[in-house]
Amino acid sequence: MKELLEGIKRNGNGEKKIFHHESKLLVKDAVFVRHEGNLIKVKYEDILWLKGDGNYTTLITKTTVFSVRNILKEFESVLPTDQFLRIHKSYIVQISEIVSINPKEVKVGNDLVPVGRTYYHQLISGIQKVGNLGD
Repeated sequence: MKELLEGIKRNGNGEKKIFHHESKLLVKDAVFVRHEGNLIKVKYEDILWLKGDGNYTTLITKTTVFSVRNILKEFESVLPTDQFLRIHKSYIVQISEIVSINPKEVKVGNDLVPVGRTYYHQLISGIQKVGNLGD
C-alpha cells in the first residue's frame, strides 16, 4: 500500500525527487475496500471512524460497517490529514463528525469512541473553545 502513497525517482543529477502517487489517482475523494469479493468505493465524507485490531481495521461509515484486512496505520497514511485524526492507538475519527469531547471519549455520530491520553491534548489544542472549560 505504501507504493500507492509515494515513490522516489532520481533525476539526471542523481538527486532524489519524492512524488506523491495521489496526483495519478483517478478517484481522489474516496478509498476502495474489498468487501464480499468486490472493491467498494467508500467516500471520505461517509467515513465516521475506524478501529484497528491487529491485522484488521473496522471501517464505520454512515450506512455500512466494513472489516478490512489492512492495519490501521495503512489507512492513516492514505486518509486526508485535514479530515481525519488519530485519537487513540486503535482509533481514527473524521474530524467533522465529532459531536462532543471529554477526556475519556469522543462522540462521533451516535457512537462513543475512546480517546487516548496522549491524543486528547492534541485534539483539545486543535479545536476552538468558548467559555470556561477548566482545561
